[in-house]
Amino acid sequence: MGGRGRGVTLGSSPLRIVGVRYLNSRPLLAGLEEGMAAPFEVQFATAEPAACAQALSSGVADAALVPVAALPLLPAARVVPGLGVGCRGAVTSVLLLTKVPPERIRRLAAHTASLTSVALARLLLAERWGARPLVVPARPPLAEMLAEADAAVLIGDPALATVGASGLLEIDLGRAWQEWTGLPFVFAVWAAASATSPAVDALLDASLRHAEGDWERLVAHWAALHRLPVPQVRRYLTDILHFRLDGEDARAIQEFLRRAAVAGVMPALAPAASPLVAAPAVG
Repeated sequence: MGGRGRGVTLGSSPLRIVGVRYLNSRPLLAGLEEGMAAPFEVQFATAEPAACAQALSSGVADAALVPVAALPLLPAARVVPGLGVGCRGAVTSVLLLTKVPPERIRRLAAHTASLTSVALARLLLAERWGARPLVVPARPPLAEMLAEADAAVLIGDPALATVGASGLLEIDLGRAWQEWTGLPFVFAVWAAASATSPAVDALLDASLRHAEGDWERLVAHWAALHRLPVPQVRRYLTDILHFRLDGEDARAIQEFLRRAAVAGVMPALAPAASPLVAAPAVG
């Protein structure tokens, strides 16, 4: 994990928070990254999605932004209400790019650090197109991912730079999910160790409010950081994604986890661990 401590004390120990370093998570991390005032000491770091879930599971972190697909593996954690990364339809940053019709995909190149995107791709391929390809671990560039695979799941900045220009059959997984279910899709949520105080929820909510209160400056900053055009980043973070989750998002999470478990793509979520994300965060 990369990151830095912040001199911002939950008791005598600092609160350890891990976030995802991708553009789609920047608004949730804004206050934490910019060292906003907090009533206790915070140590903040960033990592890839799967590593965030592992940090929370192993006790290295007290709170983490975790892939929704990791929730069945985190039975001792609680979901922080009302905060996450969601879309309603096309997401533009999670793409299935294929050289063959989806029903003919036999080898799927994917960055396995992104648990939710890979699970969503496998679920859609199995249930919508009857394909159960072998998942081959791979990283961008796209040409290398496709060298020995029929298709690739491309996520994050590489997907944003490729969308509409790959020359391949391009399936936006956010749109494909909505077409299939009529629901939004949630990629990640904040989760915390069950013993953490509700003050943690308030801190994470304040981190997003920090972004909401200085949006244009931060959009320009994130665009420069990720080397993407400001208009594209503004549209992506303002119109395509949403970071405050409601009851429909909660239903979408439950439906994804249920369908993925039935399809054998993921383990089932224990009923007691069902994520309730519709309530507003403590503020």
